[in-house]
Amino acid sequence: MKLGRTIAFGMISLVLAMTLHGCSGSRGTESTPPPSWMLARPLSGTHYIGIGSAAKTGTPGEGLQNAKKQASADLAAEIAVRVESASILESAEQNGTLQERFSSTISSRAEERITGFEVAGVWEDEATVHVFYRLNKAKHAAERQARRESAIRAAVSEYDAGRAALDEGLLLMAIAQYSRGIMALEEFWNEVNRATIDGMEVTVESHLIAAIRSTLQSIILTPAVEEITLNASGAFKFPLGVEATIHGVGATGAPLQYRYHNGTYRKSGTEFTDEEGMVVVLVSGVDDPRPDRNLEITVNLERMWSQGEVDPAVVELVGTPVARTLTLPIVLDMPRIFVGIAPSSNLSAELHDAPLQALRAALLSAGFLVMEDAGAADFTVEFDLRSEHRAPSGSFEGFHTAFVEGAIKVRNQAGRMTQEILLDRSKGVQMNPDAALRLALSNTAESIERSIGEKVTDAIR
Repeated sequence: MKLGRTIAFGMISLVLAMTLHGCSGSRGTESTPPPSWMLARPLSGTHYIGIGSAAKTGTPGEGLQNAKKQASADLAAEIAVRVESASILESAEQNGTLQERFSSTISSRAEERITGFEVAGVWEDEATVHVFYRLNKAKHAAERQARRESAIRAAVSEYDAGRAALDEGLLLMAIAQYSRGIMALEEFWNEVNRATIDGMEVTVESHLIAAIRSTLQSIILTPAVEEITLNASGAFKFPLGVEATIHGVGATGAPLQYRYHNGTYRKSGTEFTDEEGMVVVLVSGVDDPRPDRNLEITVNLERMWSQGEVDPAVVELVGTPVARTLTLPIVLDMPRIFVGIAPSSNLSAELHDAPLQALRAALLSAGFLVMEDAGAADFTVEFDLRSEHRAPSGSFEGFHTAFVEGAIKVRNQAGRMTQEILLDRSKGVQMNPDAALRLALSNTAESIERSIGEKVTDAIR
């Protein structure tokens, strides 16, 4: 019995000892002092150092991942990016946006560029996680140089492809490939990247930027005519043909922007050249007076960058090339108009006087030439009027009422009616029947001055 108690007591003591030992070990782990790299940042002539820390979260492993990201960023910052003299970043007239873009690119590609690093240590306490990265400087330099040489080859290849596209007149493709060549070297813009292009040793990015500028400045715009004339025979519309060439070859896909003032506002638009480098710009709706009588056509750089999918950083590096501008005068050849009386009109020529004078004044005010001879006119405008008389009756005893209605007919030189404008019915009330008719005709003339005259001028234009 005594022996049994002794054995039981011994087992309890053993379990208690093991439990206490386990607790002691756990407390030792929690109280492990931080490593030396936590107390003082290591210095090394052979390795880059990156240390990151992050708070633990409720998601398992999230704190560790955040610490790794911080270590990567710290490692990237350790790898100093020195801007060499004569590099694209040193020589280009850059603004703050480009500098910010370059710095952002370095940060965003940190993990990609520092492949080959080793995890030199991980330490954590109850609240935070700490990670220590280390990267061999010689290994990193060799890998970076290999990437740089590959990027230079890619950029030269894009340049060659752009030149070949340009020889075929494929303007947008050439611009796009030059742009991709510049972007292929973005990681190395801080360095002077040299290569042999067209038999010359050149700085690659600068050569590609110059190629884009030269390409845009070399576009020649040739119009089909030297002057745009809008006249009645062309319905006051002019389809202007323009050819865009570069080095004698039709430039396909060139976005050409046109601008001209129509007398009310400045009209503008963009048309893309076809496979032969041709584009047609329709000029219409022009009226006098105009503050500017010229049509201007130039390359729409904004659409060029957009259609060619040119990176905004390249746009900033290229700047604003001075592209050629084509300027042509727009001449408004106002039609010659004869204002007369239609044979079917049932009023005498003398009674037409007020409407005739009102319409002639409206046409002259709009800039038309009013002719005395119908044979010399481009258009004939005829009054076809009818009148109605009502004798005094009822409450209007002693007063005569006259009504005038009809239409204005517009005919071309061939005599074909091109427009018929109906007149509102006019009324005149007077003691005398002739006076009532003349008052109705006077009201018709006022209607022409207010609105009908404008309808006639629009019909001719």
